[in-house]
Amino acid sequence: MKEMKKDERIENAFLGYFGGVEAPPCDLTQAKRALPQRARRKSRGVLWKAASAFACFLVVCAVSVGILLGRPGTETGGSAEGDAPSQTVPSYYALSSAQAEHASYAQLSQRYEEQLNALSPFEWADNAQAEYTLCSVGGEEALIVAHIRYLYGFVFWEGELYIDLTGGAQLPEELRTFEELESGGTVAGYPYVYAARYVGGEYVSDARLSLPAADYYMTVTGRSEDAVFALLRQLAENS
Repeated sequence: MKEMKKDERIENAFLGYFGGVEAPPCDLTQAKRALPQRARRKSRGVLWKAASAFACFLVVCAVSVGILLGRPGTETGGSAEGDAPSQTVPSYYALSSAQAEHASYAQLSQRYEEQLNALSPFEWADNAQAEYTLCSVGGEEALIVAHIRYLYGFVFWEGELYIDLTGGAQLPEELRTFEELESGGTVAGYPYVYAARYVGGEYVSDARLSLPAADYYMTVTGRSEDAVFALLRQLAENS
């Protein structure tokens, strides 16, 4: 059984949040306009198909500790142009050229507590999992990559989360396309940009979120169009 002696202040806050406390809403107006109506209709059908595949696992999750990431509401005042994440001009490197080292949350949070604070529930929740890799460039730690899997009810998604440790000075070449993201808004008062495409019965969404601690880049794949917003809200509301 995992040891659950975490920082009590953080854990109590998260337990309250996941227990159903209503969270600050998220501006999805412009992001929703970017999604094809046809793709949205398809998602309703495939969600039912996903139900049977995860039925057994859902029984386990129903009686265990879990993360509840619902759909954000609507927040006024956000716009894709005015609130788009600011960014310096970075130098790019190939991710394959970086020195990669697998690390645990406990190891990384000792040095990057502020950047990883919002991901702590993935350490104790039974319906979610995160694996971490620390990437260094030129001997300097530049990026944390988290591979995340999440399941609640009929909702299953997985994603890659890239946490920039250089303040935008150095980024992987693989993230260059994030500069082209246009739709967006705010979540918990923080700006994000976003784009989604519908591939093989699933939504594949790219997003970039600017928080005081770091810029967060993510690619989320799931049968629900809400999947990427769940991760955006988790990061923004607990940063």
